Amino acid sequence: MARGETPAKFGFRPTGAPDCTNDFVVYTINATPGVGTQANIVAFNKLYSGPGANLCGAAPAFMWAYAVGNGRIFLSPVLSLDGKKIAFVEASNPRPTFNVLQWVSGQGTNATGGAVAPGGGSSVTSLDFSNTTVAGCVANPVAADSNSSPFVDYDNDVAYVGANNGVLYRIKNVFNGTPTLDYCITVNAGRALTSPVYDSVTKKVFVSDGRSVFGYTPGAASFTAAGSVTVAGTAGSIILAPIIDVSSALVYVFSTHNLTNTNEIVSQMPESLTTHVDAPIGPASGGSVLDGDFDNNYYQNGPATGSLYACGTQTASNTRPALYTLTFLASGMMSPVPAMSNDRNINGAANPQGTCSPLLEFFDGTTDRLFVGTGAAGATTGANLVTMWNITSRIVSNAATPTATATNELGGTSAFTVDNNSPLPQASSTYFGTLASGAAAPCGAGLFCAVKLTQSALQ
Repeated sequence: MARGETPAKFGFRPTGAPDCTNDFVVYTINATPGVGTQANIVAFNKLYSGPGANLCGAAPAFMWAYAVGNGRIFLSPVLSLDGKKIAFVEASNPRPTFNVLQWVSGQGTNATGGAVAPGGGSSVTSLDFSNTTVAGCVANPVAADSNSSPFVDYDNDVAYVGANNGVLYRIKNVFNGTPTLDYCITVNAGRALTSPVYDSVTKKVFVSDGRSVFGYTPGAASFTAAGSVTVAGTAGSIILAPIIDVSSALVYVFSTHNLTNTNEIVSQMPESLTTHVDAPIGPASGGSVLDGDFDNNYYQNGPATGSLYACGTQTASNTRPALYTLTFLASGMMSPVPAMSNDRNINGAANPQGTCSPLLEFFDGTTDRLFVGTGAAGATTGANLVTMWNITSRIVSNAATPTATATNELGGTSAFTVDNNSPLPQASSTYFGTLASGAAAPCGAGLFCAVKLTQSALQ
């Protein structure tokens, strides 16, 4: 998977009984597909497997492996609520398509030598969304989509997705009909958009063009602008979708530059987008800053008692990653001064150059854990790690160290997906992909890895 993108896990029941047959995880693959050879989307079941005690055997199994269309799939997939369909954007030639795949178990045997085309009960419906003329949309035959995964509003069966032409699209009948372009709006012409996010409470869609955050209200036939605020002085500073705190009506973005291009930042703003508060997380860089995550105290009680963890750059180097802890005032406003800065143990004792994955928090009822991947793009050596941190108590010292580390995650990791809170062996895990291929181990010469690590020990 591409950096910053996330596998999709089914089912949606962290405290439910693990199921070796019906629980599965979907990976998109950043490779050109070929029937009989290379897949660009696959799924695994028998997930709760591994050495020693396990529920499902020695290793996961391919549930299916498809070669869909003619293009790479490097953005995140989205599952229907019953898990039977998957929506995703394919980087097809000459422009991206919005696809909905209905899969059949057992079709395709592996990712690199046994992919099949959908058929025989499975199917794929494709929508040439960026080259269709409807309300507010002008056909664009050369648009691409580098950053924007679809966001599905399940209540209304619609999806929101952006493209590199700066246009935000609304697609209807996603899982319960034939996907059709409903309408769209130009956010900022020629700017690559992030993934959008829909807040079902305020009924607004939020998206970024890499410098600013925009809000829109979707109506029966068109979008209505609902504010904007600029937080970065350099284009392309914001890569991933805004994070929405629905309960507190707050929006967060993570950026490689602030308005003066001096610092990487976390920026907090109200959903009205009338102002913003920034907290520095190291000197500005030419790389990318991906999303952090909140602790369980924030999720349970709101900002005032919670913490936000982010991976920025070290105070003495804008090419090396460090962990930061951000806190909040009683009002919910983010403090502009981090409570902890520059924890370099995020990247191992060798402390090489590199960047972080998006961070992931998971509370198992007793322990609150934070998972972080670090590595250098294309690197097969160095601190290509996943580290796990105990954040049950707020991290306030930059001498803090992880409680467990997994090594040899070549090139670093994609974003993480988490599954269960279970005492059963191998049944509480995180899933991700590596970003570089190896000469041999662990996945074979020239191959990337789909990885499962247990949450408690990163094995």
